[in-house]
Amino acid sequence: MTHRSALTDDTWTMFETRLRRYVRRRLDPASVDDAVGDILLRLARNQRALSEARNPVAWAMRVAANVVTDHYRRRSVEQRVLSGVEPQQETSLEPAENVAGTAASELARCLVPFIRELPEPYGEALLLTEIGGLTQAEAAARQGISVSGMKSRVQRGRVKLKDALLRCCAVELDSRGGVLDYRRRSKNCGRSC
Repeated sequence: MTHRSALTDDTWTMFETRLRRYVRRRLDPASVDDAVGDILLRLARNQRALSEARNPVAWAMRVAANVVTDHYRRRSVEQRVLSGVEPQQETSLEPAENVAGTAASELARCLVPFIRELPEPYGEALLLTEIGGLTQAEAAARQGISVSGMKSRVQRGRVKLKDALLRCCAVELDSRGGVLDYRRRSKNCGRSC
């Protein structure tokens, strides 16, 4: 049988102060509120595990450390995507392939803003898996959901991302599904591609 103690307002205030101080030391000031909100959301989603932990404060601080790690991983991946995938090789590429590589790289830089505009569970799932490189099982563990739940979010997120992208851009694909070219349908698309 687990022992549950009620959190008083004073205890909660002290914990939140400690949590904010922890996050503030590790992240830029503009990211602190979002990170603390994400931590509290994860704690709320995992109340049972928190209440059954031998040391709930240590468990909660591990969640905080994971959120900070996710923040830097996501930022690193976004910077790589936004700065261009990889420089084009100038060796034996045919002109059409060279154009395709450029179009795909340019389009890839547009994906992060599109993903950020998706509803939270789908955008977060795609940022963790498609952009962040986590497996769906790893992403599910981080979010405190089942693997099948994460798979569903990723699949729905991909459909929503495709729809959003195609509303903004006309994309020309080759026979293998690679991007040949794209053009914006409207200058008022609101995105940076």
